[in-house]
Amino acid sequence: MKFIIDTDPGTDDAVAILIALAHFTDDELLALTTVSGNVNVDVGTRNALRILEHSNRNNIPVYKGEATPLSRDLLTAEWVHGTDGLNGVEFPEPSKSEEPLGAVDYITHLLQKNSQEKITICVLGPMTNIGKVLIQNPELAENIEKIIFMGGGAGFGNHTPVAEFNVLVDPEAAKIVLNSGVKLVMMGLDVTHQAISTKERLNKILETGTVTGQHIVGLMSSLAELDVVKEKFPDGTPVHDAFVTAYLVDNTLTTGELTNVEVEVDSDLTLGQTVVDTNHISGRNKNVFWMNKVDDNKLFEIIKNTASKI
Repeated sequence: MKFIIDTDPGTDDAVAILIALAHFTDDELLALTTVSGNVNVDVGTRNALRILEHSNRNNIPVYKGEATPLSRDLLTAEWVHGTDGLNGVEFPEPSKSEEPLGAVDYITHLLQKNSQEKITICVLGPMTNIGKVLIQNPELAENIEKIIFMGGGAGFGNHTPVAEFNVLVDPEAAKIVLNSGVKLVMMGLDVTHQAISTKERLNKILETGTVTGQHIVGLMSSLAELDVVKEKFPDGTPVHDAFVTAYLVDNTLTTGELTNVEVEVDSDLTLGQTVVDTNHISGRNKNVFWMNKVDDNKLFEIIKNTASKI
């Protein structure tokens, strides 16, 4: 398997990236590509470089992606992730820079040259980069093995009553991806809210005695003092993006069903909503494998192993 991670780091993005770094080689994890979302793309790119520096994996290239959504003003989430994107967790300063080639061009070239071996794309943020690639070269969808993405939810959101943040930032890009014909695996709020970073689980990660363990706990617990989080998740917070790369480690982590998912791009009231056909009544094309159950203990075992390995 060969894959890339498209990301807007981001506290939970950082955990997801660390999972991948702990379990896959440089021959498997080909690159990190960045996009604006949780923070602007310059901050996110620096964070990707900082995570690689901490992990001693600077052989993996970082490509800076799109600074703004396809057709909207940028919406960010510093109020959740901090102005530095990592809520002050002390990853080291990077000793290298991003590559001169932009993320969209890199992904395009990668897919063009790997027509015999398809590429898996893990999307942890808004789908702007992937959407732009597919606008410019829709035939490259055939060279993508699958896209595993964190985003959306069936009937509820986390940034508006119905819209999850990643999809809301660039719903037009999400619509392009959802209708691309690529095999899609959706890790939405339905499933990510089922795995909570309780104090007991955080303590087990700390017991690894590693700096990585301390960083992971810092990342996962940093949201806990937000009022909206304390009200919704009194026992601990979800770690949304970790689902994507943990699924690569063990695809028995989650289960779900193939169904139709569409995204709202016109309504002011429901902009960014992912309309999941949970009852299979729409008659529309079943385009997404929608995950809705997780072995939460397995997820945190993967995270604990990540802390032990880096």
